[in-house]
Amino acid sequence: MVNQFGSGKRTYGDLSFVTKDSTRTVKGLQFPVNTSNTGGMFARNFDAEAIKDGLIQLIMTQQGERPMNYTYGTILRNSVFAPLDGQLISEINSSIETAIRRFEPRVSIRTLQVTPNEENSGVDISLVFSIKDDVFSTQTINLTVNAQGAQING
Repeated sequence: MVNQFGSGKRTYGDLSFVTKDSTRTVKGLQFPVNTSNTGGMFARNFDAEAIKDGLIQLIMTQQGERPMNYTYGTILRNSVFAPLDGQLISEINSSIETAIRRFEPRVSIRTLQVTPNEENSGVDISLVFSIKDDVFSTQTINLTVNAQGAQING
């Protein structure tokens, strides 16, 4: 029998299984924050788009910036003012991986590439990830970050 929350115990002959329905909807504010056409309320995203926006916010938040949670975020924004050598690129990569593993357990990182962008005096970040409830599809985030700010390229 399945209860009202989508989980329960099912019986097939002599076998019993405990089931869980994983069709929860993920909700979040759209990033960058906008208002919707419904009476000035903030626009929202759902499911994969909400998780993607959350990852962008996590990557772009400087460690120490969030009150009451000073370990949230990465070292990315302060790093664009330093010489972009191989060691710093490795530290940025490690900082992003650690932040995602710690603060976004709903995703698995497939690939993460941080490369210096000499033309814009910044870094390019390419993150390919999958949502753990749907490991067969992937999402991509491409960011260009420099002293002037960040540009989301997908």
